[in-house]
Amino acid sequence: MPQPFLRQPRTFALTGLACILAASAQAQVSGSAGIVSDYMYRGISLSSGKPAARLSLDVDGANGWFAGGQVVSGQLAPQSHRTAQWLGYGGYAQRLPSGLSWEAGMSAYAFHGAPDWNFREVFAGLAFENYSARLHYSPDYLGFRERTVYAELNGGGALGSSWRYFWRGGYLSAPGNAASNRAEGRMGVGTSVEGWQMQLSLDAARLRRQGTGAGYGSTASAPSSKVRSKVVLGLARGF
Repeated sequence: MPQPFLRQPRTFALTGLACILAASAQAQVSGSAGIVSDYMYRGISLSSGKPAARLSLDVDGANGWFAGGQVVSGQLAPQSHRTAQWLGYGGYAQRLPSGLSWEAGMSAYAFHGAPDWNFREVFAGLAFENYSARLHYSPDYLGFRERTVYAELNGGGALGSSWRYFWRGGYLSAPGNAASNRAEGRMGVGTSVEGWQMQLSLDAARLRRQGTGAGYGSTASAPSSKVRSKVVLGLARGF
């Protein structure tokens, strides 16, 4: 999923568009390949609690545009085997003389073998120094057949010379179905040594649904106030 846009590493899908943009002499291109102990997305596992491999690409243009994406070896709750999960997005960002930055763009998510879960979002955000906020809107969210709005706040900072801390808080709201609402967050630390990147985080979510079935592996059963959490370790090689 897209990350804060103050020159922090973004996660992009490997699309033909990104490759074309990367050919520009003025574009900055970066990426990474690695593995995570669990592929968590907004507080929910999209790898059925198992490790997942991930390959990502970043493309930043000199005039404020950005594009790219990632591919992950995920596993949705209804599936019995791993399949590719794709994310691609693009947009435009600008920094104002005051130091405040803004951005707007669109994301597209695709799940091999489960096309009913595919969805798109538009997003807009603001950032200042080490803090950012984003608002996402989808007319037909992941397997829910619902309109959703997702709001997130992100922050972080240095811990000594080589470590950083980071945090995110988010809330997913489905205006037509309160049972789909959820609060989630992530906090952790990361470091980079000779091109290798490591992160350790705690992901937590307060889910309003329980059970198994469609839509993030949940059914519309009675709401629950239980907070579920997971420690996630990630290791990647940048390029």
